[in-house]
Amino acid sequence: MWHSGRPTDNPPYRWKESIQGELTDAEWKELTTTGSVLNKRWQTQVDEIAGYLKQLRDANIPVLWRPYHEMNGVWFWWGDKKGPDGYQKLFKMMFDRFVNYHELNNLLWVWNANAPRDIPFDEAYSYNEFYPGASYVDVLATDVYNFDYETKDYNELLALANGKIITLGECGELPKPEILKAQNQWAWFMVWSSFIITDNTSQRVKEIYNHPQVLTHDEIEN
Repeated sequence: MWHSGRPTDNPPYRWKESIQGELTDAEWKELTTTGSVLNKRWQTQVDEIAGYLKQLRDANIPVLWRPYHEMNGVWFWWGDKKGPDGYQKLFKMMFDRFVNYHELNNLLWVWNANAPRDIPFDEAYSYNEFYPGASYVDVLATDVYNFDYETKDYNELLALANGKIITLGECGELPKPEILKAQNQWAWFMVWSSFIITDNTSQRVKEIYNHPQVLTHDEIEN
């Protein structure tokens, strides 16, 4: 994951002011226009990150790369940009820069949305308008907090994936056993930061990690 600073800003990028800042429609159009000043600033940003990813490539280390996550929400500068000229275009721009220009062949591209929700000023919209297409994505993920494991959202992501892997990119509360049984196509889950302690009891952690449907690192063959 990469919490990218807003390309209109200079580093160091502050969380609220930059990463959770906004771009005007005019700035977004300039950002996604090849050769523009803002587009070149963005290129400088991603080229710096590409340098680190090349070190991993040269060491034969694959990377689950999930840039610009939770794009269907309204809280990041890259979020809430619907349609082919919105987030989809930004994702494709990065894919082209990394794969075709920098020749990064060690990346598994994880397209990572947020569970849809209808909360005023904290919305997360349906997945479809933000999906760049199967040619640009290896894994589809969503972030789930507050036990928001809705069947309709799971089914929407599964249909969009059309046979590709789906995952829980982030979660606060671990999925309960009945969720793992009903929504049995989740390939993995990752608990966000200290939420493993603050949002889950030790009993729940033990229950899930010892569940027969869950594999831990020591159970996976090299």
